Amino acid sequence: MFGSEEKTSPLKPVLILLALLTLGGAAFWFMSTRQSAALSVPKVQLYAAHTTTAAAAGGGHIVGQVAESGDDLYVAVTLHLKNNLSLPLFIDTVAATYTDATDATMDTRALGHIDLARTEDIFPALTPLTPNPFPLNLAIPAGATTEGTILLHFPGLTEQTWKARKSAVLTLNFTHQPPQTVTIP
Repeated sequence: MFGSEEKTSPLKPVLILLALLTLGGAAFWFMSTRQSAALSVPKVQLYAAHTTTAAAAGGGHIVGQVAESGDDLYVAVTLHLKNNLSLPLFIDTVAATYTDATDATMDTRALGHIDLARTEDIFPALTPLTPNPFPLNLAIPAGATTEGTILLHFPGLTEQTWKARKSAVLTLNFTHQPPQTVTIP
């Protein structure tokens, strides 16, 4: 009853705690440094549209109304994506940022399937540039690879301003993963 207490060494709990912290740190490092997807852009095609409006709708001319014209650049980006995770990837949005030589930027989002169809109705020359639209609203299964075309619209740009750009970056925003970017060549 009043005997000496057996002394236990604190070494065993300290070693267990150290092992758990090491495993947790290694798991965090592995998960945080691994890209959820491998992205590449094998092909980029441009369609520059110049539109001119000479009169008001209905054929009549309104006094004081001048003819209007504008440039629109459509960039068809073929995107190759490989899901590196053991879980499906869900793409939320696809966006792009154009930076000109003066560091001014312009942001745009990829045209969805409905907008893509309407735009191809207006500009039929876009149809051959987007034969296989990228699946924006589908889950990409674990380990799967997919490829398709994303159409980006940059109002006010011409083919010459695009070629003189400083950079263009495509950003994929995933539902449950951090966003990833790839440079548009």
